[in-house]
Amino acid sequence: MHENDMYKIFIALQEYINSSKDDIKVYYEEASKQAIMPYGVISDPVETRLNYGKLIYFDINIWSKEPDTGVALEEKVQSLINLIDKHIFSDEKAVIYFESQRPVADPEFELIKKQITFSIRLF
Repeated sequence: MHENDMYKIFIALQEYINSSKDDIKVYYEEASKQAIMPYGVISDPVETRLNYGKLIYFDINIWSKEPDTGVALEEKVQSLINLIDKHIFSDEKAVIYFESQRPVADPEFELIKKQITFSIRLF
């Protein structure tokens, strides 16, 4: 897979998420300076070759601050997971699967950060 092909998958994913009514907007690689919290950033793709196709693991880092924390943030994150888990991108020949979620401490900022890991199976 060429880097350009990987880029197309993540742009398609970003467009799909941002076209939904989900409250979390997602950016690829870097958030807009005007991003409204909470927001997510797609980053850290890792590609593995399979006998048939490829597997790419990637993270969506969710950034938030008061008042979007606690239960409100968890509901938005779960909505995002439900939106893209097992979603098929026909044009890119890809299926996305939810893998894990965890909080991430960031002592430099007074922000809440969650990391959601997904995999993309390419055929």
